[in-house]
Amino acid sequence: MTVQRNTDTVVLVTGATKGVRAPGSTEANSLSQFNCAQDSRVLVVKINAQSETDASDVVQALASQHGIDRLDIVIANAGIFDVAAHQKVVDMKLADLQEHIDVNAYGVIRLFQSTWPLLGKSEKPTFLLNSAGAASMGGMKTFAHFPLASYAASKMLANFFVLRLQIEHPNLIAFAVHPGSVVTENRTAAAAKLGVPVEGLSVDECVSSLLSLLDGATLATTSGTFVNVDGTPIPW
Repeated sequence: MTVQRNTDTVVLVTGATKGVRAPGSTEANSLSQFNCAQDSRVLVVKINAQSETDASDVVQALASQHGIDRLDIVIANAGIFDVAAHQKVVDMKLADLQEHIDVNAYGVIRLFQSTWPLLGKSEKPTFLLNSAGAASMGGMKTFAHFPLASYAASKMLANFFVLRLQIEHPNLIAFAVHPGSVVTENRTAAAAKLGVPVEGLSVDECVSSLLSLLDGATLATTSGTFVNVDGTPIPW
């Protein structure tokens, strides 16, 4: 999904809603019903994180069909969180691990490589990864009782690439965010499997906090960091 705001900020968000398979799907059509600010618009596009061509095709279409010559913010939000794959390492299937890596890590690379030609034209290019607290090496013991090996490992790899991007592109604000425990369909299913209560932020609360982080993001204070949705730092 691409949003052009009345401040002339162009934002590309992947994984805008669960279950979007094509721009004509019911879920995708619901995105076009947003009450946009004056002079803003929402464009619904299809990017499969596992596709080698979707992201680059979308970038070309944004330029040729919609006259978008730059991106200011790219939010890598698409990801997989397969509850059935939550196993201890001794029981983990490598196919499950590979699928999580392909979507959650390789998908981030595909997205950045495809969008950088437009993102690099922004005066304040920003790349935000929707990561996970379980992806923290330094905080691994916090999540030790959750068998999240496949998911956490894939997010750790994605975190590495985000930090590497910040080093390779000094003008890029690149950072990873743990959205917190958000009450979503996947979160509810995972809680049921793990036998823990469903608690956390609403989706609206999470989005509001993420927007605050983006609005206040700077090269000096934000780029190269891994933070909670409330802005508190998380160890890599």
